[in-house]
Amino acid sequence: MTLTNHALLAELLDVTPAITPDLAPEVGIDELLATFEAIVALRADIIARIIPPITLSEKDRPLLVELERRQNIWQDALAGALRRVGEQRVGTTQLRAYGGAR
Repeated sequence: MTLTNHALLAELLDVTPAITPDLAPEVGIDELLATFEAIVALRADIIARIIPPITLSEKDRPLLVELERRQNIWQDALAGALRRVGEQRVGTTQLRAYGGAR
């Protein structure tokens, strides 16, 4: 059975959980990355089922807007995780320098 483009878009939305920007720092980096990798794999499976050409209607716009919103939040969370890793690396380097470790 071939799903409609609207149904495929709804599936993409279903597998892209909404996280709040303030929650992202509370989640461990490993957990955040593992969750995002799972999302990417699920989305790839859905995208592979899309048969061009894609035709979306005006009723699809709210789904697209929400999907974009969630994607942006995930990108911000991943960027925040990257900053945290960088800060941890700088902190470790400084500790080694101050402690005389080689």
